[in-house]
Amino acid sequence: MSTPPANQPPARPRTFRHQRILRMQLDAYERAIEVLADAVRQRNWPITATIGIANGGLAPARGISELLHIPSYHVNAKHNPTDATYTEATGTVTYDLSPLTIRPATRSLGGAVLVVDDICGTGATFATLLPELAVHLGPDVALRTVALCRNAGSTIAPDLWIWTVDDWVWFPWEPTLAAETTIEDLPIPSQVRTA
Repeated sequence: MSTPPANQPPARPRTFRHQRILRMQLDAYERAIEVLADAVRQRNWPITATIGIANGGLAPARGISELLHIPSYHVNAKHNPTDATYTEATGTVTYDLSPLTIRPATRSLGGAVLVVDDICGTGATFATLLPELAVHLGPDVALRTVALCRNAGSTIAPDLWIWTVDDWVWFPWEPTLAAETTIEDLPIPSQVRTA
């Protein structure tokens, strides 16, 4: 695992109202993937692949790839010390690009690549990974960022996202929520948000 350069600016903390868990139901998630894929098509970006940021970005990257009929790859990154609800990010992103280095096909990518995550919480993961991916993939690849959610406290905006959130988000691939948790379902989306 690698860590970011020492000159990386500190990330602003995520915004949490601590009022409820925002739950992404499967139907809202599936519609979000369709909306994001449609937005990519409408922009005529020459997307040749997706790279999902594991763990949360794997499912959306694969879903978008299936709809766009392109390959999906992944990298590993982490900046939460645990997966517990309301865990504040450390501000230091550790990452591992080795899943790409063992896939020779990633060296021949051209055009644009979607870098996909479940949430842009502080923006630190995208800020750390994009320069590293640019070096790995080479100058002929343009990187575009996509997230299902963007936290209201993030100073960085992905190129495309669906929901702006101000509390903890539960995604369909995560363990079941505790029964005593106050839950609010995210609405089924109809449009994408852009930077």
